[in-house]
Amino acid sequence: MRKSIATNDQGFEERLHGDYRFPFEVSRDSLSEYEQGFFECHWHPEVEFTVVLEGSMLYQVNDTVYELSEGSGLFANANSLHSARAHEDSRDCTYIAVIFNPVLVFGHERSAIEEKYVRTVTEPPHLASMHLTPEIGWQRQMIQLLMEIHEQDEQRGICYELIIKSKLCELWALLYQGFQSSSPRIQPGASRSVLRVKQALQFIHNHYQNKLTLEEIAAACNLSKSECSRFFKKMIRQSPFEYLLHYRIQKSLPLLLDPDANITEVSEQVGFASVSYYAEIFRRYMKCSPTEYRKQHKK
Repeated sequence: MRKSIATNDQGFEERLHGDYRFPFEVSRDSLSEYEQGFFECHWHPEVEFTVVLEGSMLYQVNDTVYELSEGSGLFANANSLHSARAHEDSRDCTYIAVIFNPVLVFGHERSAIEEKYVRTVTEPPHLASMHLTPEIGWQRQMIQLLMEIHEQDEQRGICYELIIKSKLCELWALLYQGFQSSSPRIQPGASRSVLRVKQALQFIHNHYQNKLTLEEIAAACNLSKSECSRFFKKMIRQSPFEYLLHYRIQKSLPLLLDPDANITEVSEQVGFASVSYYAEIFRRYMKCSPTEYRKQHKK
């Protein structure tokens, strides 16, 4: 079964990373493990670090796209919208993802560490992300720490949680100092842009089964039709209509796995006016017909 990211109507990832006792997770993944070879735009309250092991990818955080190659990495801040796909020159990309709640760094609410070093990183909207490259000394240290964290997670030896926590604190100190020294350019309205795209996504996710117009999507995020189209292209790298079609196809996939489901009825359930148009769009995104997809995933 292919991987997927379960989100709510605003694009919020619903799955917990770790648990309340130790909100931390690390995984080794490949983009080819996801349907269509990429993971969709989503967000979560935890921070996320990525290190590319093989291949290369285009990783987008809010409206910034990074080209990540083997050995490089990325920091994506809490609540930032992010997605990734393999670079056009790379057939696939294997990477490590380290996701955790910053409470592991600051310990308890309103602590000195939270106020001085954590909230000053997680709250400013212009600190949404950071590219990590092995050519820069302190960033190379961060990448090495992430690799060590992955190794500790695989071994799960004695004092595993304490060792992970200590390395996360060391990682955070480097991140904090890096942001202090690099002085990222403040982008006016960055937080408003993220809010608007979440509003637009929520509207599409709630109404994708209905006939939607650009005017309705634009109204949902308080923009004109032309502004909405430019905004989507910037933040999602797709037009609103392209995103809607792609989302409908994604929602149809689990329905197709029911062997008793009628393909015409499936197409209607996800908002397509005709089964022929559904089949055309399905082939565009999935590189096969709905019938072929069903056969390929037959249990």
